[in-house]
Amino acid sequence: MGVIILQRALGSWKLGARVRSGRTVLVDLEQRGCCRLLFPRRMVNGLEAVTVNISGGVAAGDHISGMLECEEGADVLVTSQATERIYRARPDDTHARIETSCKIGSCARLEWLPHGTIFFDGCCLRRRMTVEMQDSSSFLFLECRMFGRTGSGERLERLDVHDRLSIRRAGRLVLEDMSRIECKGLAGAFAGKALTAGQTALATLVMVAPDAEARIHAVRERLSEIGAREFACSAWNGMLVLRGMSESGRVLEEQVQHLLPVIRDGRPMPATWRS
Repeated sequence: MGVIILQRALGSWKLGARVRSGRTVLVDLEQRGCCRLLFPRRMVNGLEAVTVNISGGVAAGDHISGMLECEEGADVLVTSQATERIYRARPDDTHARIETSCKIGSCARLEWLPHGTIFFDGCCLRRRMTVEMQDSSSFLFLECRMFGRTGSGERLERLDVHDRLSIRRAGRLVLEDMSRIECKGLAGAFAGKALTAGQTALATLVMVAPDAEARIHAVRERLSEIGAREFACSAWNGMLVLRGMSESGRVLEEQVQHLLPVIRDGRPMPATWRS
């Protein structure tokens, strides 16, 4: 008997923003397939967008793509409706794909602050974000990864995941960050001290901005205040990079929420984070 072909989700979105009369406004919007964008009302001059995957998660063979352009001086915050789930794939399934492309104009700011991603046992994913920005623009990136559903007692044994972030600043490649996991028996590997010593929730935060390096002392002070011993922060070449881990996604996101106000100068949290 041949492999049963299942229905797959296809979706794409496109968003353009520019400054008009002192406010960042929407100038281009496309939504197709399983992708939707919502725009909460905010009492600030920026634009907030919430991505929604109406298919309820990402399965093998799904393909989701997004394009975002922030014109000169625009201020855009992108978050997600909820935690994304990457479901288990069958052995012969093709991988799921999520691709996002961003362009940030001069003096513009883009904050990419989605909820985390849960990788189910046996999932198969290729995800990539590419960013083109200027020397005067600012980019803040957050990704929280939860490996397995520890609350449900799931034992993580197999993953096939490539997760990649590429940032170019004024045409120069300043960061190429890639996580690549292709193996079996992951439960034992995660338990080892050489990897995460049993911590299955990991966070990566990257800030590229003219003042990014100057924020490292405030971030380290906040890490000390909240007792985040499993976090580390460094700054170089106009970037601030923070990585951390925790025993659960809930605890990890709570720690991240304590850190973001320092990095974001106290601006309001995304609408879906405050609910």
